[in-house]
Amino acid sequence: MSEENVVFPQKILKKFILLYKDLPCLWDKECPAYKIKMKRHDAITKMTELVQEYDPSATRVHILRKIESLRACVRREYKRVQESRRKANCEEEVYVPNLWYYDLLSFIFKNEAPEPARSPIPTAETEEEEDDDCQVFDSQSVDYSNDFNETGNMVEADDVSTISKRYLTFEPESTTSKVKRQFTEVEDEYDAIGINVAAKLRYLPNNMRVLAEKLINDVLFQAQTNSLTSTTAIMTPDPFKSDAN
Repeated sequence: MSEENVVFPQKILKKFILLYKDLPCLWDKECPAYKIKMKRHDAITKMTELVQEYDPSATRVHILRKIESLRACVRREYKRVQESRRKANCEEEVYVPNLWYYDLLSFIFKNEAPEPARSPIPTAETEEEEDDDCQVFDSQSVDYSNDFNETGNMVEADDVSTISKRYLTFEPESTTSKVKRQFTEVEDEYDAIGINVAAKLRYLPNNMRVLAEKLINDVLFQAQTNSLTSTTAIMTPDPFKSDAN
């Protein structure tokens, strides 16, 4: 399992969402245990153990990211449903969510009293695996920052920033930058690639990040000048040969 994505077969994702529903301390702000760190910590442990039955390499951070990804996707569809419902002249004109798990996860809107919407029937393709098509987070996502650090261990609130924001940044942000980054729309595959590259760059040490950015820019320059070929490659000098000379 990669650091950027968590991909589950649909049957696992169904269990994942149903377990999440059974753990209101993770999503229901009216739940008495919602503000109790240990309760939330134990809840994430249960969800991690569930996923580890499918993929032993799954970590708590993967679980937190998956939760935020699912919530963001469903909320975006929810907003579209509500907006179309306000404009529709009849029920047939109401927007139908594209997410097969929309109804399954709609319990997160229980305090908003959402009207039900039909979810599409899963295709054979979605039956095989669930891709993180929506890797963006909205301003109403649950904040797990008071509970965990990047390794999934419990920490104090001042030590980390919001987990949902860290999925895009992986480093502490100022309040101003958080506001600016509350919601970022992924327009096409190139935006998704950019987010993926940015996430990897933010994991790197400063010196490695600078070098990686330089090489990326060099490749783009070569591409813009039509100089790239199928044999283009990065050549790293052999230090032993250099010493021999």
